[in-house]
Amino acid sequence: MSRLFTLLAALVLATAAAAQETRSLTGTVLYRDRMALPQEALLIVEVIDAAGALRAEARLPTEGRQVPIPFRLDLAADVEGTLRAGLSIGAEVVWLGDPVALGPDTPADLGELVLHRHQPTGFASAFLCGDRRVMVGFAGEALVMDTGRGDRLVLQSFPAASGARYELPGDPGTSFWTRGEGALVSLGGTNLPDCRLSFPMTDTTAYRAGGNEPFWSVTVEAATLTLVRLGMADVVLPVSATGLGDTGDIMVMAGDATLRRQPVLCRDSMTGMPHPETVTLTLGAETLAGCGGDPAALLIGPTWVVEDIAGAGIVDDSRVSLGFFGDGRVAGSAGCNRWFADVALTGEGLTLGQAGATMMACADALMAQEMRFLEALAQVTGFDIDATGALVLRGPEGALVTARAATDSSAP
Repeated sequence: MSRLFTLLAALVLATAAAAQETRSLTGTVLYRDRMALPQEALLIVEVIDAAGALRAEARLPTEGRQVPIPFRLDLAADVEGTLRAGLSIGAEVVWLGDPVALGPDTPADLGELVLHRHQPTGFASAFLCGDRRVMVGFAGEALVMDTGRGDRLVLQSFPAASGARYELPGDPGTSFWTRGEGALVSLGGTNLPDCRLSFPMTDTTAYRAGGNEPFWSVTVEAATLTLVRLGMADVVLPVSATGLGDTGDIMVMAGDATLRRQPVLCRDSMTGMPHPETVTLTLGAETLAGCGGDPAALLIGPTWVVEDIAGAGIVDDSRVSLGFFGDGRVAGSAGCNRWFADVALTGEGLTLGQAGATMMACADALMAQEMRFLEALAQVTGFDIDATGALVLRGPEGALVTARAATDSSAP
């Protein structure tokens, strides 16, 4: 056995041992409302990593206990991400805490975490189904379901022996079935992993939208809507209500302003940057049109499996992939070796930093493909989602990489 092999084996064993080490986090949750918790209230504590994956959780029945309520959460020592705590009653989160960033220097005792009354924006509940976060809300008697992959579906009530079941008209293979604090979700006949009540991650940051000619922008944050227009005074209004329309649109009402968020892909008229929603803002007799939501939401979550590299296809039976993470990283498989890079998404476009890769020996055809792939990534200046739902990474001369979201939940 060579000295190099011995050193590499020792490094692998040390890394594996470090990954198995655990740490415990403790804290206490409380809220200021003068309201007693019912017997069935549940305390939920979650740790989510930068990719949106659940890395640790504690689900503690309160059984009549009142705040402050202590908790303990065990997780791998090397996990970094965001911790949130909340209290649910039935299938609805009623109190929710602010995100707590977890890093190597985070103390084991988090102290008091103050929860606030949760005011959902359209969707009343969120469920974590494997690595997918599904959100649901009601528009009259219909249930609106955001699938976590850009689709927003309107389902109708359907008889069930227990719980409440909803189906997509004309497609019984697409359904949502609540069972206590959990749910069963089927999309096109494919069952998602068992779903557990979770937190609506989309409510943690400000929502932004805007348009051109005339230029305008709107921000919804902390129950306040702020409208900015060139040459005019800013308009600041308290949000009075939110809800869902019968086609799945999210409605935000503030004074005499109504913001309508449609789940239709929108491209900025000046930069071409795609956004997840088409937005209209009605203020009195004036209606402004534009795009809304974070473009990163179109990228983060799925494993994107590459179908074409610079118009030359890919090697048969090879798997080239990429996955975007919320902390500014992108990584995947180049067909043989793993690759990784930093990614920058601005209002003007998308660029990748210099890619790194592992150094496994590969067949000549795979090695040539990896070189083509990494060279293509270095030329990326933007992205788009085409009419079929495929991700297109483009450069100055056009499409460089075309990829499609994997139907499974395997890592990139």
